[in-house]
Amino acid sequence: MGNSEEARDASVRLPHMKLDELLEELQARLDAARGTRDRVHSLLEAVLLVGRDLQLEQALRTIVEAAATLVDAEYAALGVIGPDGRSLSAFYTVGVGEEQIARIGRYPEGHGILGELIRHPEPLRLPKLSEHPASYGFPVHHPPMNTFLGVPIRV
Repeated sequence: MGNSEEARDASVRLPHMKLDELLEELQARLDAARGTRDRVHSLLEAVLLVGRDLQLEQALRTIVEAAATLVDAEYAALGVIGPDGRSLSAFYTVGVGEEQIARIGRYPEGHGILGELIRHPEPLRLPKLSEHPASYGFPVHHPPMNTFLGVPIRV
């Protein structure tokens, strides 16, 4: 009789354990969805700032910060194409401090991967940045970067 009671208890615990696992997974997915919703909301707020009475520079900084948050990126940048249509006239960054920026030197001008985005304004996702034919490395003191997501924004 002891064995049948143990078997019955085990059969009752098994569905209960599965239900707990399912509930935990559901909660994790809900938390992830809330996080994504919050990040998208932040990005949309940043985009709306462009139309308000803010300085353009502050609006662009806010957009790049929101974009980094949205995709959970350690580093992010937004380059503004200059009047010649081939090089960058401004560059806004996230994740690199002012001291490190000073050690790196001048901002990119639109060669390499960034030039690729200028010449071919289409989203570019690279699992290994250094393997792209347009990649030619980073300046001294630049933080190491492996993956890349570039999305042209045209206004």
